[in-house]
Parts: sequence; structure tokens; C-alpha cells
Amino acid sequence: LNMLKPKRKIIREEIKRDPFLETIDKLENSFEKNKKTAINIALGLLVVIFVVNFLFKKQTQKNIDSNSSLGVAMVAFENGDYENAKFQFETIIADFSGTSALNISRFYLGKIHFENNEFGKSEKFLDLFLKAGDPQILCLGAIKMLVDIALNNNEYDKAIKLLDDGSKKVSKNDSIELKLIKANILIKQGKTDLVKVLIDELEAVEKLPQHLNQEKEVIIGMM
Repeated sequence: LNMLKPKRKIIREEIKRDPFLETIDKLENSFEKNKKTAINIALGLLVVIFVVNFLFKKQTQKNIDSNSSLGVAMVAFENGDYENAKFQFETIIADFSGTSALNISRFYLGKIHFENNEFGKSEKFLDLFLKAGDPQILCLGAIKMLVDIALNNNEYDKAIKLLDDGSKKVSKNDSIELKLIKANILIKQGKTDLVKVLIDELEAVEKLPQHLNQEKEVIIGMM
């Protein structure tokens, strides 16, 4: 008899009251309402990814091109062709912003002008180089040239400040060399008490490199 009994039809109102089906229905409605926003977000993310990838590839190529140009400039510099080297370094600064080659070019332009006694131009490039402080291996040379320029202008306090600030940008041994330069300047100013303080600091350094130890002994002999 049960087999012959007709099955009860499930009406639409009962389906809507089913919690699971109601959840599915709400999700579908929510998706339809927010579909445009979701698509826009997805497209926005794709654009961002594309732009970042494009800029990365562009910057990589820029670094390759700038390093190639730097190589040409360095060859000219090492061969003593300073006018050509100067032109190459200036071109790198104009064309390759945001690269390490740009800052290296600043250093060598500063050096070329320094050798030509064009101290104002030299100081400008060397100051810019030191503000970036990279690569560290060139910092000592830049500081020493700037100190020479300051001393040439009888700006002893400026020279001392350059040495003090510069010691934070260089290696340990290079900072010792800067202290020795500072000691020489202080001796010329007759400030032997400050020189003694520097010498005491250097005496406390273990395994002082031979050439620096020799310079230290010369300064002690001058006191």
C-alpha cells in the first residue's frame, strides 16, 4: 500500500526554507551583485603585476646598459683620456638615474675636476657621491679629496667634520687612516691635547696594519 501511495510534492516555499539551500541562494545573489567589483579588482591586480614586471625588466636592462657605459668610461679614464672619460661619466649621470653607475660616475668626475684644480666642481660631485655612500670602497678617496679642498681653503673645522662624519662611512682600517689625517691637522693647529687622545685610541687597537702603525709613530714624533 505504501508503494501505491503517491509521493508528496516539495513545494517552492519549502525549498526556500531549507537552510542549506538558503545559504547557497544568498551566495549566488551576493556573487551576482559583486561580480563587477570582483572583476575590476582582478583586472587591477593583473595590471599591477604587469607594470611591476615591466619596470623590473626595464630597470634590469637599465643596469646592464649603465654598467656597459661605465666600462667604456673607466677604460678612457685609465688610459688618461680624461676629456673622453668626463664626457662618458656625464652621459651616464644624464641617462641612467637610479643606478650604481651614476654614483660611481660622480666620484670619477669629482676626481677629474680635483686633478684639474677645479675644486668647486670637484666638491659638488664628491658631496653627492658621499651622500649616497656607495660603493664604500671609493668613500675613503672621496673624503680625502674633500678634506684637501677644505684645507686648501683654510677651512680646518670643515676638514675635521668631514673626517669625523666620514669615519662612519668607511671600513675599520680606513677609519684609522682618517684619524691619523685628523691628528696631522690638529698638530698643525697646535692642539696636541686632542692629538694625544687620538693616539691613545690608536694604541688600543690590536693588530694595527704596519703602514698605519708607521704613520702613528711619525705623529708621535711630531708631538
